[in-house]
Amino acid sequence: MAILDSLAGFIDNNGLAEAFAAKAEDPAKARRPLLDGIRRAREQFAARGGDGARVGSRWWQLQNGVVALTVKIGGDVLPLNGAATNHLPEGVFAAFLDALEQAVEAGELDEALRARQAERARPARGAEPAQRQRVPGRHPSNDREDWDSLTWAERQKVSAFYREGRNPDGSVIATAGYKPDAPIAG
Repeated sequence: MAILDSLAGFIDNNGLAEAFAAKAEDPAKARRPLLDGIRRAREQFAARGGDGARVGSRWWQLQNGVVALTVKIGGDVLPLNGAATNHLPEGVFAAFLDALEQAVEAGELDEALRARQAERARPARGAEPAQRQRVPGRHPSNDREDWDSLTWAERQKVSAFYREGRNPDGSVIATAGYKPDAPIAG
């Protein structure tokens, strides 16, 4: 056993386990949506017609010789120069997109992209995540005595609560216990 005991000096299950589980950051992957959006904006701007009408899928709008640019990635706005929407003269917009593309490729916006990703990973506005706990082999449709008399909308509501780990009254199953016959929260 002396040899087996000496092996313990090589093992570090605390620090190395965390290092092993950590995902390697790939800056090119984080930059890809931004670079794709810049390419799309450049193509749309080059192919623009005479109208400056609003189009929902564009990052930019043109009016009175001024371009309003709002960079959006995955539904979130990525602020540039401290503002959500930036205004540029129409004549320099193409050159601006080229410079923005070079800045992204050089990694100058990596910190902003990391911050955006960290923000997306946070739970919704201060709400603590519900502890999802379903009772194995159970479902309110099998356990609720008045299930057959419920309306379709009430059944949907009860099932949605259950998927979230909640009773029909909205209480968390993990803390209050499984109560399939609880009154339905309004």
